[in-house]
Amino acid sequence: MSITNFQKEKLLKQILLAREFEERLGKLFAENLLAGWVHLCKGHETMGAALSLYMRSDDYLVPYHRSRSSMLAKGLDPKLLFAEIMGKKTGCCSGIGGEAHIMDVDSRIYGTGGIIGSGIPISVGIAYASKLSNNDSVVISGFGEGGSNRGAFHEALNMAATWNLGIVFICENNQYAEFSPQEIQMKIENVADRAYGYGIPGEIVDGYDPVACAEVVGKAIERARNNGGPTLIEVKTYRLHGHYEGDPMEYRTKDEYQQWAQRDPVITFREELCRANVVTEENLQSFEKEMNRMLDEAVDFALNSPYPDENDARRFVYA
Repeated sequence: MSITNFQKEKLLKQILLAREFEERLGKLFAENLLAGWVHLCKGHETMGAALSLYMRSDDYLVPYHRSRSSMLAKGLDPKLLFAEIMGKKTGCCSGIGGEAHIMDVDSRIYGTGGIIGSGIPISVGIAYASKLSNNDSVVISGFGEGGSNRGAFHEALNMAATWNLGIVFICENNQYAEFSPQEIQMKIENVADRAYGYGIPGEIVDGYDPVACAEVVGKAIERARNNGGPTLIEVKTYRLHGHYEGDPMEYRTKDEYQQWAQRDPVITFREELCRANVVTEENLQSFEKEMNRMLDEAVDFALNSPYPDENDARRFVYA
């Protein structure tokens, strides 16, 4: 599946938006304007941005806590996302969910949870409902490599494969589950190899190669939409911040970090498209000016929104 120049430009701009959102989030945390911890997804933007090229409004996204790039790609309003992370009542979950529990029915994001890998079986349920409804909506299920060690992952892949569901499982492997390197978590090198045990395709892609990400996920979504069944995609990526803001990152070396940081797609993909005349620096500066204006408004909206009050705390109590 080849990517057009128009798609490459859209892909780059979506990556820039996702990165700038994270930069703003980090700044708000540093200024003590957010409650609790923040887990930035700097370095994880590319696959989420690639989804923007292929997801339809009637598709579903079941993300995980480091999937904000995917959420923005699915159409979640940055105002609602900032407000939710700040715990404001104007957020997409009325300020009750916070950073790690994002859900938005309007954009068909059926949400992250506090339990690692907990969204994976939920995504299978949604895909099964779509199959029963005889529609071609696709479900995108996101998680990290740590989540692939849970029983829920294996049960979900087995059910999705057996029922031939229209779902794309995307494992963003940043090589560390919290502070633990992959080699002490599992004896295999590639999470994608687990797909073959369930009779479905397993694809590996460089998460710092935007075009490769788009090609792989585009093919998988097309396959799922046309009754071809599920695919497991492993995105080899790297988080450019710690597990949480303030993490001293003593578990990884400076050399390892620099090897990945110098390949940062925010820099390298931009340079590549400018050299190839796919986009001009003037065009990108114009886009960034408008993007920053929009994000300024989103942050102001969130900052000036009220917190939930005592009555709001009772709104979602069923018994």
